[in-house]
Amino acid sequence: MTGVRGVRSTADGIRVVATEPDPAGKVRVTVTSSGICGSDLHLASFGPSNVTLGHECCGTLDDGTPVAVLPPVSCGSCDRCLEGNEQQCVAALGAMYGVTLDGGMADEVWVDPRNAIPLEPELLLDHANLVEPLAVALHGIHRSGVAAGMRVLVIGAGPIGLCAIAAAGTMGVDVDLEAHRARRIEAGERLGARIRTHPVIRSGYDVVLDAAGTQSSITASIDAARPGGTVGMLGNFWDPVTVGLGFQMKEVTLVPAFTYGHHHGVSELADAIRVLGEVPDLPEAIVTHHFSLDDAPEAFRTAGDRDADAIKVVLHP
Repeated sequence: MTGVRGVRSTADGIRVVATEPDPAGKVRVTVTSSGICGSDLHLASFGPSNVTLGHECCGTLDDGTPVAVLPPVSCGSCDRCLEGNEQQCVAALGAMYGVTLDGGMADEVWVDPRNAIPLEPELLLDHANLVEPLAVALHGIHRSGVAAGMRVLVIGAGPIGLCAIAAAGTMGVDVDLEAHRARRIEAGERLGARIRTHPVIRSGYDVVLDAAGTQSSITASIDAARPGGTVGMLGNFWDPVTVGLGFQMKEVTLVPAFTYGHHHGVSELADAIRVLGEVPDLPEAIVTHHFSLDDAPEAFRTAGDRDADAIKVVLHP
């Protein structure tokens, strides 16, 4: 194969193909690891695409600097960007590595210099693909107003839910977890969550973080919130959902969260780097499968196979 190897959705499914990068005005990141997100599975289901997948990636610059890739390319000058809300930049919605621009499931990815975020030297690059989902979790936590002393419940123990538990723990917040599969329950407990399954003790939470993004999870989240409480919507809702009278009677606040920006002047991606350094158990708790780049079709099959019970699948060139 000539050119740079990249993982794309083709007419024959997920395949590793030769790509031709566009380096104009960009810096090269030689990829070390790239995680498969649930969003990647959805994007692949849409059919063939000319974009290389992978928005959870990290690697090194040509000078050896370890970096994580910030996926959205925001304009930096609109009112949303100037307020630190880059995730609301209209330009960024159409310019995201791994979604509309070639991403990091590849030997290398060329990115805007602003989007190559230096990592702490002590962080293992094999684990730094988790910076992106950690930033997603932090943004949802911040948007939902989570603070020490609150009763907080996380519904869903996928990567975002587990990252939310880890991130909240570094803020001194105790978290309960509602999950159903043994591997995910074990991961949540390892990260410090208490497991809650009985309906009687599921209610009365100040904040419920819905990390599943389904009709059943949003219903359970509203049920679990106290009157006047908050439901943070961390999971991607790919299908429409409805809310019932209980939502209105309890005056629950639904708070959507999308990607990440800044919180009190601090980049949430940079804050995610901090969390990854403070929670050494996180990679082993979340990453359940590793594949080489050439094995991307099997990696995607595993990530989408409920029987495989994968939490996070990672590709390595």
